[in-house]
Amino acid sequence: MHALVRWRSEVLFLIALVIFAATVLWRSLQPPAPAFDLPQRNPRPFEAANTGNPATIGQLQDYLRANPDDTTAYATLGLSLLQQVRETSDPILYTQAEQAFAEALTRDPQHFEALVGQGMLALSRHQFTEALAWGEQARSVNPHNAQPYGILGDAYTELGQYPEAAAAIQQMVDVRPDVRSYSRVSYQRELHGDVAGAIEAMERAARAGNPNAEETLWARVQLGHLYFNSGDLARAEAEYIHALETRADYVPAFAGVARVRAAQGNTTEAIEFYTLIVDRLPLPEYAIALGDLYTVSGDTTSAEQQYKLVHTIQQLNKNAGMNTDLEMALFLADYGDSPTEAVQQARAAYAQRPSIHAADVLAWALYQQGHYAEAWQYSQEALRLGTRDALFHFHAGMIAAALDDTAAAHHHYSRPLQSIHTSQCATHRRQPHSWSNLQPQKERPNDHQL
Repeated sequence: MHALVRWRSEVLFLIALVIFAATVLWRSLQPPAPAFDLPQRNPRPFEAANTGNPATIGQLQDYLRANPDDTTAYATLGLSLLQQVRETSDPILYTQAEQAFAEALTRDPQHFEALVGQGMLALSRHQFTEALAWGEQARSVNPHNAQPYGILGDAYTELGQYPEAAAAIQQMVDVRPDVRSYSRVSYQRELHGDVAGAIEAMERAARAGNPNAEETLWARVQLGHLYFNSGDLARAEAEYIHALETRADYVPAFAGVARVRAAQGNTTEAIEFYTLIVDRLPLPEYAIALGDLYTVSGDTTSAEQQYKLVHTIQQLNKNAGMNTDLEMALFLADYGDSPTEAVQQARAAYAQRPSIHAADVLAWALYQQGHYAEAWQYSQEALRLGTRDALFHFHAGMIAAALDDTAAAHHHYSRPLQSIHTSQCATHRRQPHSWSNLQPQKERPNDHQL
């Protein structure tokens, strides 16, 4: 197993070194990406209160002890706890948030903020069917607020219902063009292979938000990831640093810098950074990255410690009500000893959320089990939107090679390396698209106009 883990880690590390060079696919072979009709005006900045502050949470809890019938205070407490999860990754807070929302809805079953909170909680727990139900209830109470459409768009996306997701997100943008809606537009474009359009929308998201709000910092980090994946390490790092200049302790931005160091081949510094990151915010993605770096450096003992930590983290998440089947299926396919267990979890995840990501995980798990023909079917399903995800193509190439399809294997292996110059120019232009029932984007007479 150690040899297999080391082999795959080295392969993934090499992929990381080339992802930054290019991730451009042939546009002529791809389905059209969403052409969201973005408003041609300056958005209103979203002024987010510092609801995730522990002091604010404590004050709300003290207030509710003295005023136990304040419905809105319960909803606000729940939302504050969800924000705190983003900051700390403490899954215990999910249960506390759920209790707060339940208290609010017991007093007022139509309380809008509590319904939205339940939808957000369901999304966080990867309970996407439940999130749809909460989003619909919130929309029925207030169809003129953007938040229910965001919940619906996220849930539809994770359930693999992409046209419905685009429609919901278009409504969200129409109601309120801000950091939340623009960032969702960006993700939809990225899923459909339109990295240039994704960057454009995420740039709008970063400009539209309160510069000091956590969600704006998050958008800036996502913009950094898009630059990273499109081949521009310098601009990626600049976005991560920008976020850190606003808030020096923002872990996702620091993790972005660590990712750049790893891609540059600076393994020692990347390990130092990720060690600090895992100590501060122990998320599976950070622990896996650190484990892979240890493996590449030859420290298999430290690598195994990080992989064991992933199991612990995911068990805590599962105990807090989160559905971790998809994440654990991929982890088991990469690092586990039982391909059968990985396939079982991947099938369960795909049955619940048949997205392109679930299809890719199932394909990879089936490959590890030796079921190459079925793996190929799911791999092609994973690529049906035209996503430029390099790992998707790496998996497809491995499966094609196992099927002795040399041409297909070469095709997928070479995708991340194709058209380097095109990739470098891609972020500076926008191709016209039409998709679903959305209207083509209007031309902007000036860059500052939306």
